[in-house]
Amino acid sequence: MAAAVANPEAHIDDSADDIALALDCVGLSDTGPAIPTGKLRLVRPAQETYKFLLDELRSRLTEGSGESIFEIGVGDGEIQGIDPASMEASVATLKQLATECQADISLLRARNEPQGEAAEYLVRLRCDSDDFIEVRVAVVGNVDAGKSTLLGVLTHGELDNGRGRSRQKLFRHKHEADSGRTSCVAHDILGFDSAGGVVNTPTHDGQLDWTDICSSAAKVITFIDLAGHEKYLKTTVFGLTGHAPQFAMLMIGSNMGVVGMTREHLGLALALNVPVFVVVTKVDIC
Repeated sequence: MAAAVANPEAHIDDSADDIALALDCVGLSDTGPAIPTGKLRLVRPAQETYKFLLDELRSRLTEGSGESIFEIGVGDGEIQGIDPASMEASVATLKQLATECQADISLLRARNEPQGEAAEYLVRLRCDSDDFIEVRVAVVGNVDAGKSTLLGVLTHGELDNGRGRSRQKLFRHKHEADSGRTSCVAHDILGFDSAGGVVNTPTHDGQLDWTDICSSAAKVITFIDLAGHEKYLKTTVFGLTGHAPQFAMLMIGSNMGVVGMTREHLGLALALNVPVFVVVTKVDIC
């Protein structure tokens, strides 16, 4: 007679099911309701989903020092893009979530995808008049790469006339205005409100009131304009070390390429572990 063989795995499975059922009965189950994570999760979400999204946005704003980029119409493992009606509903939900977090949203970019639209929105906290997010950017590159000219255009909102008019507003010394070359560590700021709009408003004489900019801005970018000529290398080193920039903007003139002090400035930034991004200028004359 064949003896019956016990199956220990069956007893284990039965015990696990009994434990899970008991925890669920007393409200201690850790499974919880399924939270949608796909590209349509912002479309008229249920109360539980809305609470999950609100907690997620608050966490992302905390981790991002008051800022976060939220993608709409994108899901993991899904074909990207949603229809216009779903996009409109998703944006409305994101606005409501941002309002509860005391933040504003602004469209960064929109694109067409195989199944419709997709977009990226910047969510930024509203700051008090005496508080704002600051980002320090060191501007480096070879002489005549257009560093001061670009900063003059960005901070004053006026295009250059082709003869260096915009950079004249940044120079601090007469010999700089005469030669068109920076010889010291200069600063200028660019302010943004919580909705992403520029708050720089030059006065009638073309100057900027930093107090007004900082009081109305939610984020301020401080540009540290450094000298590009090799004889001012010590001044540039001082700017990179003494002003603690969070990023370095390496400017390269397309008519010259990577020449002269460009390599030196790049090496300094990398040695100091300062993240570098590149801006190519003068593309219209090359």
